[in-house]
Amino acid sequence: MTTMAALVLASGQQPRRGGVMVVAVACMAVAAAIGLTMLRSATATRHHLRHERQLRQVERLLVAAEDLARARHASGEEVDGDVELTPQQLTGAGSARISIARDPDDPQGVHVVVTYPLEGPLTIRRSRNLRISPPSQPSPEESLP
Repeated sequence: MTTMAALVLASGQQPRRGGVMVVAVACMAVAAAIGLTMLRSATATRHHLRHERQLRQVERLLVAAEDLARARHASGEEVDGDVELTPQQLTGAGSARISIARDPDDPQGVHVVVTYPLEGPLTIRRSRNLRISPPSQPSPEESLP
């Protein structure tokens, strides 16, 4: 009885020991490298999009804070103060703080600061200085019919 190895050696060919296995492992390594690269790219894109969304939210909150300061000033309310916004009041992604303060050097100056989100490792803070003119008094001619 002859063995398979004896037949292979008798025909003059060297037996292949694991050649196909090496090729299969190499293909799996390339596929894993491609998959990991795609996963890293998707994660980086997700973080970038989240950061862009937070920047847009801060800009919108800053415009709303300016409108709030102008509305408070027009109604005669005290302009200074802080407003805390919960995630339910926003988009559900985080809470925010709006701080409005008068400029001590300029009677018409107001300093607005928005901080968002208050939770998490990265908090974005934007501020803007604006001037609010005093409410105009109607002239005597305008009040006459």
